[in-house]
Amino acid sequence: MLPIFQQEGKKGDLLRASLELFAARGYDAVSVRDIAKEAGVSEAALYKHYSGKQELAAHIFTAIITDYTERLRRIEAGPEGAVEKLCRIVDTTYDLYRDHPAPIRFALLSQYYFWLEVAEEIKPHFVIRRVIEAGMAAGEIPRGEVYFLITVFSGLMMQPLAQYPYFRDVLPAFPRLKAEVRALVRKMFA
Repeated sequence: MLPIFQQEGKKGDLLRASLELFAARGYDAVSVRDIAKEAGVSEAALYKHYSGKQELAAHIFTAIITDYTERLRRIEAGPEGAVEKLCRIVDTTYDLYRDHPAPIRFALLSQYYFWLEVAEEIKPHFVIRRVIEAGMAAGEIPRGEVYFLITVFSGLMMQPLAQYPYFRDVLPAFPRLKAEVRALVRKMFA
C-alpha cells in the first residue's frame, strides 16, 4: 500500500474508502455521503478533516503523484543511460499499477481534475524531461522537440494502463504488455 493510505484512524478510513470509490466509479459519480458510508463514519467526520470531496480527492491525487515522482527521481539518479531509465520508468509504473491498481487508476482517470493543484516540483513529466534531455546531450537519444517526446512517451506508457480494465480481453497479459511497451520505448528512442 502506498504510504498515504496506511494512516490510522478515521482519516485513514476516509482516504482508503474515497480512493476505492473514486477508482471504481470515477470522481463525479461519488458523493460525500457515499464516502462516509463506505468509511463507516458520519459526513461530519469527513468535514472534520476536509472541506469536501474536492479537497479530499485533490489530497489523494497529490499524494499519489508525489510518491510516483519520488520513485522517478530515484531512477533519474541511477547510473543507467537515458533509454534504460525510461524503460525503468515503464517498469515502475506498471509494477505500481499491478501492486496498487486503485491509486494508479484514480490518478490516471482524475489527472484532468487535479493537475493544476499539484505543485510544479512534484510533477513527473519534469523528471521525464530531464532524462530525455540528458539522453539527447549524451547522443543516446536523437535530438527532437522534448515536450513532444514526453507526450509520446507518456501516451505510450499510460494509455494501455488506462484502457487495461476495459480491454483486458484483447490486450496481452500484463507481463507481456509491459515488455511490449518497453520494446516500443527502445524503438522510439533508437
